[in-house]
Amino acid sequence: MSDVETTPPERDALLPGIADLDAIAPEAARRPPWLDALRRIRRSRLAMAGLLIIGLLGAIALAAPAIASQHPDDNGVWRTTDMRNREQTPSAEHWMGTDQLGRDMLSRMVYAARMSLLIGVVSVSLAIAIGTLLGAVAGFLGGAADMAIMRFMDIMLAFPSILLALAIVVLIGEGLINVMLAVGIISIPTYARIVRASVLGEINREYVTASRALGASGSRILLRHVLPNALAPLIVAGSLGIGSAILDAAGLGFLGLGAQPPLAEWGLMLSDTRQKLFTAPWLVAFPGVAIMLTVLGFNLLGDGLRDVLDPRLRGR
Repeated sequence: MSDVETTPPERDALLPGIADLDAIAPEAARRPPWLDALRRIRRSRLAMAGLLIIGLLGAIALAAPAIASQHPDDNGVWRTTDMRNREQTPSAEHWMGTDQLGRDMLSRMVYAARMSLLIGVVSVSLAIAIGTLLGAVAGFLGGAADMAIMRFMDIMLAFPSILLALAIVVLIGEGLINVMLAVGIISIPTYARIVRASVLGEINREYVTASRALGASGSRILLRHVLPNALAPLIVAGSLGIGSAILDAAGLGFLGLGAQPPLAEWGLMLSDTRQKLFTAPWLVAFPGVAIMLTVLGFNLLGDGLRDVLDPRLRGR
């Protein structure tokens, strides 16, 4: 150790930039973590492209009454039919043509966007809520609870998802609400496994040990400390899962087990017009492209969020 004591000015001269770092550090420490995440999302081209597509579809769904020239009643039933003008090609009067009953395709498409987005969000929200609860309990408690919960999840994962959804719809009945329940149920194991893995990675960290030493209850540790640190992979999986849920619901609708006529839903619209592929291809093309763009938007957003929120991928 040197006999000469170094004064603060001499220290700054020997180590230039230390004073600047001291001034900057408190502000960076007070910066909310979500603000840094938003800045990284804005720099991610994948995330922004997905947000652009989803935002455009969401705006169209919200503005459906202003965009559509025809409207369903309060129960979603379309009573506007014109058999004299059925299967018209796209024109200035009907931008997307008319369907097999003479209804304006653009009007049905924008209202169907509401239905499909609602199915995706509600189904994934249900799956995340139940899956998070099961996965958190299994990972935090371990032992017999972990074994029972995860073996049941493995049984569900052993079946193809669309086959399991078909079985659930057959058991509880067809219809829009039942489709949302079925799609949500088949997605539960995915989120349960993600949350369990995240919880297992957090419960042995120092902050959990310190909380236990200070007398914090298990529920407080789980809800206040462990789960918030396990949200990043759940957010990514949820954004990817919405696209998959919309695709599954469209598949059930195509099979006639989802939304029932005369409701407007993209999968149901494909099912009703599948025989018109060569005689009126626009009836099939527009709902198919809408499903493709919606799934693409959520997949791009999920991939972008994964690159942003996963610390192992930030430097790529």
